[in-house]
Amino acid sequence: MLKSLLSPIYRMLKKNRLDFFINLIGLSAAMLVFIFVSLYVKNETSFDAYHPDADRIYRLTTSITSPNGQNTDMALANTAFGYILKNNCPEVENIACVDIGDNAKLKYGEKEFENINVRAATPSIFKLFSYPSVEGKPDDFLVSPHTIILTQSLARKIFKQEDPMGKQITIGKDNYEVNGVIKDLPANTDLTFAALIPSNVNGTEDLVDWGDYFVYLEINTTDINRLRSQVDTLTTKTYTELLKKMGGFHLKHHLQPLKSIHFDNTLLADTPKGNKTMVYVFSIIAILILVIAGINYINITIAQLQKRQKEFSIRKIIGCDRKWIIYYVLTESILTAMVAAFLSILLAAILLSQFNALFGERFSLHAIFQLSVPLLLVFFGFGLLAGLYPAFKSLKPGFDTETGFSLFGKSLVAFQNIISIVMIAGVILIWSQIHFMKNSNLGFDKEQLIAVSLSDHENLPGKEVLQNEFQKLPEVKSFAFGGGGTNLGNTNHWMKAIMVTKDEEGNDLQFVLNEPSVDENYIRLFGLQLLKGRNFSPTMPSDSDHAVIINEAYVRKMGWKNPIGKYVFENQKQKIIGVVKDFHFEALNNPIEPLMFRMLKGQPDYMFLRVEPRYLDLIRKQWKKIANGVPFEFSFMDRHMNQLYEKNEHQMTIFSYLTIIALVISCLGLYGLASHFITNRTKEIGIRKVNGAKVSEVMTLLNKDFIKWVVIAFVIAAPIAWFAMNKWLENFAYKTDLSWWIFALAGMLAIGIALLTVSWQSWKAATRNPVEALRYE
Repeated sequence: MLKSLLSPIYRMLKKNRLDFFINLIGLSAAMLVFIFVSLYVKNETSFDAYHPDADRIYRLTTSITSPNGQNTDMALANTAFGYILKNNCPEVENIACVDIGDNAKLKYGEKEFENINVRAATPSIFKLFSYPSVEGKPDDFLVSPHTIILTQSLARKIFKQEDPMGKQITIGKDNYEVNGVIKDLPANTDLTFAALIPSNVNGTEDLVDWGDYFVYLEINTTDINRLRSQVDTLTTKTYTELLKKMGGFHLKHHLQPLKSIHFDNTLLADTPKGNKTMVYVFSIIAILILVIAGINYINITIAQLQKRQKEFSIRKIIGCDRKWIIYYVLTESILTAMVAAFLSILLAAILLSQFNALFGERFSLHAIFQLSVPLLLVFFGFGLLAGLYPAFKSLKPGFDTETGFSLFGKSLVAFQNIISIVMIAGVILIWSQIHFMKNSNLGFDKEQLIAVSLSDHENLPGKEVLQNEFQKLPEVKSFAFGGGGTNLGNTNHWMKAIMVTKDEEGNDLQFVLNEPSVDENYIRLFGLQLLKGRNFSPTMPSDSDHAVIINEAYVRKMGWKNPIGKYVFENQKQKIIGVVKDFHFEALNNPIEPLMFRMLKGQPDYMFLRVEPRYLDLIRKQWKKIANGVPFEFSFMDRHMNQLYEKNEHQMTIFSYLTIIALVISCLGLYGLASHFITNRTKEIGIRKVNGAKVSEVMTLLNKDFIKWVVIAFVIAAPIAWFAMNKWLENFAYKTDLSWWIFALAGMLAIGIALLTVSWQSWKAATRNPVEALRYE
């Protein structure tokens, strides 16, 4: 029976090459998207799952609630309390503490390596987590002070072909001996690092002195809720005296499962997080693109089967039953799907490096082959489902006399266009939002402003020397110095704190406060608008210790009408001398937070210069004279602020590619369907032309059936797109208007693309000699 099915399928495919290639290209492209999105989704949803005991590892987090119910959640926890838990709860088998890390400069001999992610950790980190050793014994890792553990790639970067074991590396003023090398961390890990140094945490820390540590616990219990109750009890008992001093504030610790950390972006002071919304969006788009390809296959197959009803009738006469026809159509569908599946897997392997660059991942061929079996099963099922409707449709009485395409077929075309229009509108909106954020007034002057890193305090000259040297250059219009957090947009480096205070009416308040340190030139250089009070002054010694300048967001949070002269802390030491107009120091995704400038003391972390880009070589030359060999690291403020939206631009690029693929597949299907539809009406067109119909009239007649359903699709797609876009815009504190032109442009593009696709076929039919169509009549 298999031979009786395969032989006619081969002859049919040979005869209808165009239809076969349209289906093959559409299905292969859709399956390729599905494969790549499957890789992305699998990676995103399996963060930290590679650790053997991942289900038993929890992170201790902290919540602080003010008397009026305001809540602040942090990823950090008190290390001493973590050890109290371990000592009092038998379910807690082990504890590991890891600090928030820093981008450090490593030195080996004369070589320097910038921005290396170094964390301090307790030795127990190698008991909780799976970090396979390449060199050294894990039991000895981080046990001795001034030792360092490197990842394999960092060890190669520093030592090339040398054996790293026992070598000395300098970080700051401290020397560390390499006593271990571990394999590079997988991409799907939340706690990233390139090197680990020993932490001095041992559980004897003061409960008030929290530090900046993540606390991980290895738990052995089947009743996690019972352990959570124990944590609450111990929290109350441990912090009783501290909570009394806090005057009505409440503190609570939570147990956060390790595998849930990646998508939880609600905690302060946490590692970068994944975007669950984008995982859902890409998953839905991949499925919808597969559906579009399936619709193409169904419509084109039905059009083919109409032409083959005589063949099927003859086969029935010679003994083939209805089952044979069903098996035939299903076999053809499954074979086409499987050929497309193998082709898509091959393409995925070829295009893997481009995919990694687009998604910012580092997948290997092994990842594709791991997914190949489940993917082939999915595609087999897809082929089976795609063939069911044509198989049973072909048995319907009168099927061979249909000249147009059925209501079901028209509905499928409309559904394809609904998807396309929503996706086109989505791309336009994302572009519009990014354009809005990049071109909005940030509240400060970012043009011709460069930020020079002064992080190497040991080798660089002092602030006064830098100031005197760059002041000599007439090309430098103005300059200023700032501490950590003053290079706007570096949100990870802002000096953030949780402000616990009372508002104007005596109500308890709790909020996140940004506390950068600046000199007296910073506000003027950045063009910040001083609304009230005065700037810092070097002639007033008290400013360096007791004066602060706040922004409007701080004033609103406190409910003050005239903040000048008020004190920000109860100790009456920090006096407000000025208020600046709100400005955006973070991406426009976030609302402007309260900010408090302190006057810079000690060495700055940044030097800011307002200078034209053409004089950059002059600045670099001057730097070399005085910088004692320290590299000239700088960034343009305008480019630096635009980099805040790289993630959004990256998402737009991916979404644009997916939209183009969806449109191409839709157009291929529409082209193939139009070809069959117009072929079925060849004689009708010939008669109309003989009776005087113009080419334009014939084209209008043929096109209107398709365009009508695209217009219907637009009417349905517009409210769907509006709802989806509103949801997406909720992620931004400052957003563009959801204008009508976005939907109009999406609809016009969809109609235009459909018209171009169909018009080529209709033009050929309309300009054909009617004699050719009617010669056999």
